[in-house]
Amino acid sequence: MNNATRSILIAVFLAAGIAAGLGLGRALDSRSEAASSPALPRPEPPAAIASLQESFSAAAEYAMPSVVHITTQGGGASDFLAPQGVGSGVIVSEQGHVLTNDHVAEMAGERGRALRVRFSDGREFAAKIVGSDAESDLALLKIDPPKEMKLVPIGFADSDRVRVGDWCLAIGSPFGYNHTVTAGIVGAKHRQAKLTTPYQDFLQTDAAINPGNSGGALVNLRGELIGVNTAIVSESRGNDGVGFAISSNLAKWVKDRLMKDGKVRRGFLGFRPLDFDEQLVDAMHQEYGFKSMEDLLDFVGLKEPRGVFVYSVASGSPAAKGGLKDKDVIIEFDGKPVRSQSDIFFKVAEATPGTQVSIKVLREKKEKELKVELAERDARSLQPARRKR
Repeated sequence: MNNATRSILIAVFLAAGIAAGLGLGRALDSRSEAASSPALPRPEPPAAIASLQESFSAAAEYAMPSVVHITTQGGGASDFLAPQGVGSGVIVSEQGHVLTNDHVAEMAGERGRALRVRFSDGREFAAKIVGSDAESDLALLKIDPPKEMKLVPIGFADSDRVRVGDWCLAIGSPFGYNHTVTAGIVGAKHRQAKLTTPYQDFLQTDAAINPGNSGGALVNLRGELIGVNTAIVSESRGNDGVGFAISSNLAKWVKDRLMKDGKVRRGFLGFRPLDFDEQLVDAMHQEYGFKSMEDLLDFVGLKEPRGVFVYSVASGSPAAKGGLKDKDVIIEFDGKPVRSQSDIFFKVAEATPGTQVSIKVLREKKEKELKVELAERDARSLQPARRKR
């Protein structure tokens, strides 16, 4: 390689190096400028997330004035100021009626303890028991606030229209921390729990419910009451994600009667209904030899399960006097279809004692209409298991 060629190559390499150096310098300069320049504004969260968060906050804010903290205080002079129990409640009238659980009010009734109701703004008032219903675990209290204080009754939603998977908020006083809000979904409807109360229609939820929440509100994202928080299933006595709230429709029905009469009167027929399930097939197999559900349905004249099977009728009962017989299938009660054992149980209970109702049955594969006069169901002296919520 001659000297001229070598000189040309050296010049090219030097030019390339200078160019690369200049480029790197500009890159470093621009990076330095970017680092020293103001940060770009953070983008707004997606509209759906912002909207959901606003829904939760708005629902809690809307419902909070209607939820109260309840305490019971000792009956003796020395311990009158010492709290003995904690629960929650919901305002259901502008006149000062408060709906809560019977087992919350019961804490006061046992030893003449005083009931106190506290609002989210800190104001507190004495309360008295208007009426209670141990069979549904509901009670109605009454406070007398000053006339200038405007109470905000909670709005009742139709719990039959609540859907499994709907968001919900539980508002109450877990462990005494009053007006706490927790969130979850409706996990199931029309649940029965292993409690001593015979009239059960629970919404199941994973919104955290703990001791002190009893009697508080379970609301939808419109801030409307869908249930009264009542019980939990937990071996630890803490929240394990399985809580139960009395459905708002049942709560409203009981509330209206307690407000009117101070007690709940329920209709009574006197028969044992069973759903068309394996329990019924097993019972009928032992008694009549039926081997399958198809055999049983063919016997009563149905193509598929419908109504409830009358397994037995009590002698001398209103059902017996009205002509209801064993092995009838009740398909309608007072003109409304009967869907299940629980359904007929509530339909009878909610009918006014002393009135005459029509019952449509299938007997020997033919429809027959009966007229039955309801008696009044004897009040039961129940002692619900203490849940201390």
